[in-house]
Amino acid sequence: MKVSFYLKQLKAVSKTPEMWSLFALLILTLFVIIAGIIFLPATIAIITIAVFIGIAIFLIHTSLSLLLIKKAFSFEKSEFETIIEHLHDGILIYDLNFKILKLNKAAQEMLQIQEVEVLDQIIDPNWIRLPRFKSITQVIFPSLAPSVHQLSESDGWPQIVEILTENPVLNLETTLHRLTDNKGGPIGFLKIIKDHTREKGILQSKTEFIDVAAHQLRTPLTAINWALENLKKNTSDSSTEVKEILDQTILIATKALKITNDLLDASKIEDGRFGYNFRNIDFIGFLNEVVETAKPIAKQHNVNLFLNHSFIKQILLNMDPEKLGTAILNIIENAIKYNTINGRVSVTANEEKNRPFILIEIEDTGVGISEEDKKKMFNKFFRGANIQRLEPNGSGLGLYITKNIIERHGGQIGFDSVLDRGTRFWLTLPTNNPNLVPKKETGYDESL
Repeated sequence: MKVSFYLKQLKAVSKTPEMWSLFALLILTLFVIIAGIIFLPATIAIITIAVFIGIAIFLIHTSLSLLLIKKAFSFEKSEFETIIEHLHDGILIYDLNFKILKLNKAAQEMLQIQEVEVLDQIIDPNWIRLPRFKSITQVIFPSLAPSVHQLSESDGWPQIVEILTENPVLNLETTLHRLTDNKGGPIGFLKIIKDHTREKGILQSKTEFIDVAAHQLRTPLTAINWALENLKKNTSDSSTEVKEILDQTILIATKALKITNDLLDASKIEDGRFGYNFRNIDFIGFLNEVVETAKPIAKQHNVNLFLNHSFIKQILLNMDPEKLGTAILNIIENAIKYNTINGRVSVTANEEKNRPFILIEIEDTGVGISEEDKKKMFNKFFRGANIQRLEPNGSGLGLYITKNIIERHGGQIGFDSVLDRGTRFWLTLPTNNPNLVPKKETGYDESL
């Protein structure tokens, strides 16, 4: 059985170069046996031949095992390289000294270089001066790229970074994995490269179209709104029917202007150019003004609006009052508009006990949000089914913009809701720790 097994294994590796040493060993063993029989006394010859045969069997077995391991490893390596070579994403492998070990076909096409040009080459930051190798240098050293955005935690693995390269202009997302030995020690790095250039280009074209269209619409809508307001003032003696038509037209024009402004704001957010002007503001005084602004809307919808901040007399927050006012007012207006007649909206502000944050809660007795819609409430252009029945017109951008503003202030936003019972939106804002406020505005699109 064992002989048959070894013969099969021997046949499997018979064509490898290493087999020459095994054949030489077999010939040497045969020579020793013949020499022992001819020249040595019988007892010594038998012992010598037995020892030599034992050593030969051991060496042959070890050699065959090593050859089979090498063959299996070679097969796995070939399989691994085939998979890597046919991946849609780029793969870049290099050692601790930044010597290039592998650059697959997709990465070569992205970076417009051939693997043979960089294989076994040590890439250092000075390669940035060589136009042909500028992109691969920026991929390996993202800090050299014109634009870099860290998408993962800076002290964890894998490291995910979005970079913009030059010559060629590429928008890449790279994921860096650390390669380790069997003891967990680092031996190299594997970087996965995703090319988002086309998607970003399409998104940019879409954003530019919306931006231009909204700008073109905002001017005539503003003029129409102004003309209608003037017309209303000059028709004070007109019939009730005329006044109602004017009021409805002004309302529609105002909604159209708000949708247009929301489109412009969303476009600016995606481009990271919404623009913030932070300064220290008395938050309680600011919140009072926001609620006072909302009271005429509450009166119009027969909803009772209350503000409670009895536990806080005065507190300074580093914020953009215009942007933050837009965010909080948007939540209050939604709570009013999607409420019941003689319903209630309460705005409460409290300092959190164990964290340097202020908590603002806006609770209503309105229509609520279904379980199916809860996951999508902060998505662009999303409006709940029950909301659309109450108010067909709307951009579905209000909460998307609100979430961006709150997070730009270093806060968080969320909600609890029961369908047909009401909703409680909550948001937090940092009070006395400027490090909690992001230093830089960034654009993002949840659809990617």
